[in-house]
Amino acid sequence: MIIDSFMVIAYIMVIGITVGAVAALLQKDLLRAAFLSGAESIALAFLFQALLAPDLGITQAIVGTVLLPGLIILAIFKTRRTEEE
Repeated sequence: MIIDSFMVIAYIMVIGITVGAVAALLQKDLLRAAFLSGAESIALAFLFQALLAPDLGITQAIVGTVLLPGLIILAIFKTRRTEEE
């Protein structure tokens, strides 16, 4: 079985997406988790483009990279934490 360069790049992208998702889950800081989620989403958008699915790639780039982290960051800034003394 011959593995061409496209498959190597696709595997590297999938590993990067998985590492980004796990890193976002393990973050204690919510802002950092939102930014990592956006970075993982742009990697997924590039994977969709590489797999010749440009409609999914553009949708993922818009929704997963801009809208979802933006909504998370907005929710973080709109909520207030009350500390018990």
